[in-house]
Amino acid sequence: VVVNATLNTLAKVYTDDTLNGADPVLKDNLIPVKINETNGTVTKANIEEEWYDYKNKEWANAVILKDNGTIEEDGTIKEESIESYFVWIPKYKYKIFNMGEYNGLSEGPYEEKSQEIEIEFGIYDTVDNTIECITPVSGENGSCAVDKWMTPSAFTAFGTNGLWVGKFETGYKDANSADDAQKDENNSSNVIIKPNVYSWRSISIGNAFDASYNYKRNLDSHLIKNTEWGAVAYLSHSKYGTCENGVCKEIRINNNSGYMTGYSATEEPTVGFNSYNDYETPSGGLGTDGTKTVNYTNPNSRVASTTGNYSGIYDMSGGTREHVFGFIKIKDSSNIYENSGFNEQNFPKNNKYYDIYYPKNGGESDYFARILGDATGELGPYLKQDKDIGDTTREISSWHHDEGYFPNCNSNYYYFSRGNGNNTGMAAGIFAYHRTIGKSVDDYTFRITLSPTNEVS
Repeated sequence: VVVNATLNTLAKVYTDDTLNGADPVLKDNLIPVKINETNGTVTKANIEEEWYDYKNKEWANAVILKDNGTIEEDGTIKEESIESYFVWIPKYKYKIFNMGEYNGLSEGPYEEKSQEIEIEFGIYDTVDNTIECITPVSGENGSCAVDKWMTPSAFTAFGTNGLWVGKFETGYKDANSADDAQKDENNSSNVIIKPNVYSWRSISIGNAFDASYNYKRNLDSHLIKNTEWGAVAYLSHSKYGTCENGVCKEIRINNNSGYMTGYSATEEPTVGFNSYNDYETPSGGLGTDGTKTVNYTNPNSRVASTTGNYSGIYDMSGGTREHVFGFIKIKDSSNIYENSGFNEQNFPKNNKYYDIYYPKNGGESDYFARILGDATGELGPYLKQDKDIGDTTREISSWHHDEGYFPNCNSNYYYFSRGNGNNTGMAAGIFAYHRTIGKSVDDYTFRITLSPTNEVS
């Protein structure tokens, strides 16, 4: 058995010409891996050879081993040795397709407006002459306009070649049931990011931030921001993700009502959350299939990935609602701490770790407050319409019927959540977002992002 959790510097390192320099940054205990497309088994990658290919929708993956984790002599890494999985989101610019200047809701009928997003990878800077659009702050247009190119602030905030995003919702180590994984605490030693585990639920956004921030300080770990979620969503809706010849598939919902990670519905939902009942907990427990939901090791689960294959990111539709660090600016900043697990002392001092949204007029549905690239306001216009839920009205995005409730200045629902839950049907999705007070709620979890800045070490 070979134990090796650190990469040594090599003279020759594989790079992907498609990425234009935005290749994965491997540092310290990040181990590059390849995932078998038949059964999801993991093997350590030889970084002198091709181990990712974004042109062919094969995103780079890496794992962090447990303290006693090992790599077999043939390079295989057994699941019991892995603590966490991450997927590389290379830095890119995208062509703006909509400025998202919507102040309110319109009436139906519903019209599908989803489209393939044009993306070009590269370690561009927004002041580079090759970039036409200076990244604006929320509510300010800057020099941006439709058909101009822009580097999302998700990348520029950290000055990196890209982001390592948790491949799954964060789980709670050694939880033997869904109830065991309900902990409103910030102990980062309980973090696991794996398939077929129970999502860490009932955690406040404050504790989610602390658990994420303290997970791997050497890799600048942090709670995923709303703009970082948007960066994943846009990449998934490009030719490097689920799109083929201009037609883009929606990522399948994780409809596992037992809050197990990496699962996928066997059928695409056709109704919204108050009518959707095709969700279940498999009777066999973790890692087993149900009639309506299949586990990660079943190849049929790959439709729940951002790429449609094992190299992508899971649980971004359904599963458990996810805290993301983004909030709307309010007059009394002390209110942002109420129920959130934050206070004036423990709120992060460095603003690179969160997104602030500036409302135009303080309205409840002020979608103009979007930050370009965050997969919110640009997906409009938004509407109110009865849709598969009786007399209940909900706001739905123009992309795949995903629900879109913007944070509200006039109440204490200041924070964003993403993805929606396992029982929300077609209202769930990678483009779904909702508002929350940030407190501990039983169907909220979180996801971790890494932003290492050094080259291979």
